[in-house]
Amino acid sequence: MALAAATALGSVGVTALAVAQPAAPAAGEGSMPYAVEDFAGYLADPAPVPLEATFNDPAKTAPRPQGVSPSAWGNQNAVRDQLIDLIRRAEKGSLVRGSVYLFTDDEVRKALLARKADLRIQLLLDGDAVASQVWRPGPDGAPEAVATGSEYKALSDALGKAEYGQSIDADTAGSFVLACPEDRGCVGNRVLAPAGGTGEGESAINHNKFFLFEKVGATSNVVFQASANLTSNHRVGMYNNAVTIPDAGLYQEYSRYWTQLLDHGTHGAGMPDNYTTKDVGTYKTYFFPRIESDKDIAPGSPVDPRNDAGTDTVVSLLQNVDCKAVPATQVRIGMYAFTRTQVADTLREMQAAGCEVQVVHNGDPGNVGSAVKSALATSGLKTLRVCEGTEAGAGALGIHSKYLLIDGTYLGTGGRKLVFTGSHNYTYPNLRSQDETLLKIENTGIYEKFRQNFDKTLLEGGHCNRTYATAP
Repeated sequence: MALAAATALGSVGVTALAVAQPAAPAAGEGSMPYAVEDFAGYLADPAPVPLEATFNDPAKTAPRPQGVSPSAWGNQNAVRDQLIDLIRRAEKGSLVRGSVYLFTDDEVRKALLARKADLRIQLLLDGDAVASQVWRPGPDGAPEAVATGSEYKALSDALGKAEYGQSIDADTAGSFVLACPEDRGCVGNRVLAPAGGTGEGESAINHNKFFLFEKVGATSNVVFQASANLTSNHRVGMYNNAVTIPDAGLYQEYSRYWTQLLDHGTHGAGMPDNYTTKDVGTYKTYFFPRIESDKDIAPGSPVDPRNDAGTDTVVSLLQNVDCKAVPATQVRIGMYAFTRTQVADTLREMQAAGCEVQVVHNGDPGNVGSAVKSALATSGLKTLRVCEGTEAGAGALGIHSKYLLIDGTYLGTGGRKLVFTGSHNYTYPNLRSQDETLLKIENTGIYEKFRQNFDKTLLEGGHCNRTYATAP
């Protein structure tokens, strides 16, 4: 699409600024440990973009050598660097879209703004990403302002700010940044009542973490789906994963969903139910939130959103696995947050039925529900490990990855190797209220990369060795 279309932003009240290419910034918080000028601006690279899995290792701080891909090097910056490489290689005049929960990474901001003169960049951020500071109790208990590191103002000042109430034809508009309405996602608008039905509910958010590239080098229609927010903590303190997928059908379906997020984020009150799925070749998308079976979110609804396993997508996926098959079907889960008891109960049943189930989850307070912990502790899983979490002290690392791996018989067919990944944690808000993406990938090479990450990085890396007996 022609870059000249940026002038269309004037029709929606969004101002696009034309500024000179910025000079290479000094190293600082979040900066790369190598020359920034090597990673700024357009990189003419006609090499095709491969289907690729990328994992960061926050314990690996060695700078990436020139000529080595982020996925191959796998240091703490790997997921972030993969995204920056795609931004740098994006074809001049092409379209880049993203939907992100939090954005405080200055290097990604620099990479985007270094290309603002020759790309159309359209970003959707959650409302939580807007504030430049928040008020928190200080050492003496009095409130004090704490900087969030938000890049929203810098991005919207440079690219143009879109706002609720504007009519935007994104296919003809130029660059802009939209923050979803306050106290909801762009689509999801449900305030999920707390367990027990008393107390303050939890508002929806746009929890997505994906970018779409119209063309990168010689490759069109590239999807970048990550588990990480664009924050330094998720880069240097937590294990995360990403996939880069060149596929026209998948790009089209993600683009449809992105446009839906934009449309609802600028008009209307949102929706409590936006569950859609689509098979796209060897991929399948699942977009949330998903409402429970009675479609009734009123207080006192007869169906408890926390006790309706029949509309829990992850439970349904696990129930497609044949645990009677020989050899035993292997199930591996690397997960940040896990509070859905019905998922834990299903895993316990699968282990008892003959599957070999391994789970690694984060160890920070509140990441795992007490009922989930009780179910997993008595399940006899082949492996059950807890990562230290970022609150466990200096040098401790957590997991923020979100993946389910299946190797075996699925939907009656043996020998299948499946990866399910995206922004979707195993919590009730991720299922019932938030804007979320879950992506199924059936590809042996990608599966093996994820399996190696689980078996080597998580199980042997030294930071996910806690058991329920040793975890705090």
